[in-house]
Amino acid sequence: MNKTHLENKVILTIRPHREFSDSINQYQIAEIINEFRHEEDKISPRAIRKIIEDLIVKKGCPIISTPHRPGGYCWEGADGEALACYQRLRRKAAKEFKRARCTLRNMFKGQLSLFDAKRVIRD
Repeated sequence: MNKTHLENKVILTIRPHREFSDSINQYQIAEIINEFRHEEDKISPRAIRKIIEDLIVKKGCPIISTPHRPGGYCWEGADGEALACYQRLRRKAAKEFKRARCTLRNMFKGQLSLFDAKRVIRD
């Protein structure tokens, strides 16, 4: 199955799910798509997640997600759900940037300590 056909199947699977309370997760999507496929042609839930990411970023599909129960993906979402998704993703990104900055700072602390130790040993 080519990529475009697979993307279309994912879109057709998500599109009926229009709000967070009726979202569908990557495992359910994979199960639906794999229902009539041979074992060697089955697609993993991880591959489904990658396809969805590409559909959102590269194709501009209005797919939003929620980690809350039932959790999963929906098409456009009900009133305010797309904004809630955006805000959650933005908070998550800010948290990751902070963690990256701390990791870099801590890495340099470790290197500076190593350099200071070498200086003390030489002196």
